Amino acid sequence: MSLTFVSLASGSKGNATLIISEKTAILVDAGLSYSALTVAIREFGLTPSRIDGVVITHEHGDHIRAVQRLSEDVKVYAHPLTARAICERYGVVKNIANVDDYENGFTIGDINVEPFRIPHDAAYPLAYSFECGGARCSVATDIGVPTVGVLKNIKDSSLVLLESNHDIDMLINGNYPYPLKQRILSNNGHLSNDAAARIVQHIISDRTSRVNKIMLGHISENNNTEQLAFDTVNNMLKKCENTEIELYVAHQNRRSEVFEIR
Repeated sequence: MSLTFVSLASGSKGNATLIISEKTAILVDAGLSYSALTVAIREFGLTPSRIDGVVITHEHGDHIRAVQRLSEDVKVYAHPLTARAICERYGVVKNIANVDDYENGFTIGDINVEPFRIPHDAAYPLAYSFECGGARCSVATDIGVPTVGVLKNIKDSSLVLLESNHDIDMLINGNYPYPLKQRILSNNGHLSNDAAARIVQHIISDRTSRVNKIMLGHISENNNTEQLAFDTVNNMLKKCENTEIELYVAHQNRRSEVFEIR
């Protein structure tokens, strides 16, 4: 059994990841416009009505832009506190799945979904791991600081979409208002390139880890570049011996490579 994994978009203007098994198609977040999302999934032979579930990390607009429209045809999976925050901020969302004990995980089709807590300034922010047979992947972005829980939950995945949001110097010296800079740098903000590199270094040092592909995502267009994010983590990888981790970048305005995880 295998999983197909592709980032459709990743960044402050919109986030969506597509995970497909032989029988099931899941969207992780739906931060694009409905029309853009429809075009993006068409490449994979899908229409919105053929998506089996939309799994929501948190209620910020760059993660849920198309959720209301999608919910007319697709079941939405969100923690109850996140679902309430979405409805309070944006209005009614139809077809929210009723999941007992959400944090203990659930199944969509033949894919097991495992939520885990992350530090971020949202009602109840979560990252997720997805497993089908022996194939496993994780989506872990919008994280203020690396935590033991994050490291524990991603180490068994073959592929991890990991946040590498900003370069600290670019952010500090950039033109963002001071309160916004403080928010991004806070323990409930976003991971820097250096923090992403430390997470990858920890993964390498854990001999039980199964991670062999890292995709850096949620890269700021104002306080980072794809090349700088890649180079920061790659330079750390070069210092490590016997690592077979492959490094990739998720993009804001186009999809990533398509990966088959087994």
